[in-house]
Amino acid sequence: MTRPSRRGPSLAVTLLLSMLLVVGLAVGGMFLFSNLAVRREVAQLPPEVQAYLRARQEAERRGEQPPPFPHPPGQMPASGTPSGQGNTSGTSPRPRGGGLPAVLNPRTRSFVRDVQTSLVWGGLVAAAVAASLGLLLARRVARPVTAVSRAAARLAGGDLSARAPVLPGDREVAELARSFNEMAGSLEALERERQQAVADIAHELRTPIAIMQARLDALEDGVYPLDAGQIALLSAQTQLLTRLVGDLRTLTLADAGRLGLYTEAVDLAEVAAQVVRDLTDRATARGVHLTLTAAPACLTADRDRVRQLTANLVENALRHARVRVTVQVESGPDGAHLHVDDDGPGIPESLRDAVFTRFTRLDESRTRDTGGSGLGLAIVRALASAHGGHACADASPLGGARFTVVLPQAGQAAG
Repeated sequence: MTRPSRRGPSLAVTLLLSMLLVVGLAVGGMFLFSNLAVRREVAQLPPEVQAYLRARQEAERRGEQPPPFPHPPGQMPASGTPSGQGNTSGTSPRPRGGGLPAVLNPRTRSFVRDVQTSLVWGGLVAAAVAASLGLLLARRVARPVTAVSRAAARLAGGDLSARAPVLPGDREVAELARSFNEMAGSLEALERERQQAVADIAHELRTPIAIMQARLDALEDGVYPLDAGQIALLSAQTQLLTRLVGDLRTLTLADAGRLGLYTEAVDLAEVAAQVVRDLTDRATARGVHLTLTAAPACLTADRDRVRQLTANLVENALRHARVRVTVQVESGPDGAHLHVDDDGPGIPESLRDAVFTRFTRLDESRTRDTGGSGLGLAIVRALASAHGGHACADASPLGGARFTVVLPQAGQAAG
């Protein structure tokens, strides 16, 4: 059994956090490098310009009017001319380095170039970090998915023991591995059941066929005379084969969900009385006292299938009973109950569910000698399930085994 791994974050959450981290790193890098470039550029300005910029920033923060830019000595504002000189051109002369724009303009192109270079470096760093995170994330996601893919390839190649490792990480990927392992386990169990069923069917067919072949060889060689007794023996083996094939067909259709039911109003007490009447002679021949206690129980069911499951239960009880078998029909809040009790050796509690598995026998030799195919109880459970009911085994008040079938009555929902 695979041990559950530690539950990790959702894959969607992991992707979202990774992308947010990448964006945060990129934006933070841009601000960092741009801030460094501005600080470096401001540090290269003249001291009076730095002082003016700090004063201007402080004034803007307080909401006051920015102070005027201080003009260096020997220069005048752009709106006037030096004392004692005229303006021969008739226009105001442009200051040469006397205003803030004049101080900053020579550095503007270099500043922009530095900022662009800083942004490029910031983008490259952010891209490198994003690529590294993307690589780690892709590896985190791809590694368990690749493991599941390899296990699936082994499973497709016929290795039903293939399992995918449940690696710690994203919850969805771990659930995928666990689901794959459950599917592979189910396929492996089905394959074992199929192989066992094939072996059991071959074993069951081999016994009557071997008996018939040996008897026919003896008749051909003149060891036995061809009389009514030999024909009856061959006929019994043929009937056993016919019943075995019919039982296998019924189980196959039930397993495939293709068992046709022709429903009608059926009284379970009436069907049980008919079965008991038909099997009374067989019970008498075995020295078994067969009795019936029944109350009306109306069903909407397939009469022939209900009769088949009832007959299978009674015949199974007759094979194991010592002197007594009872059949009881009663109505309950959950449906109609059919109880078949015997005073035989009973069924161990650990095997009470296994007896409904095909070809399961608690008394191998006696069951085969008395004509059992090992499919009767499996058919009982399959027919009960097809009608929306269930079958179970328990200890009997008579000291042996009690088999109970519960079927929904007319007007009740199938359980």
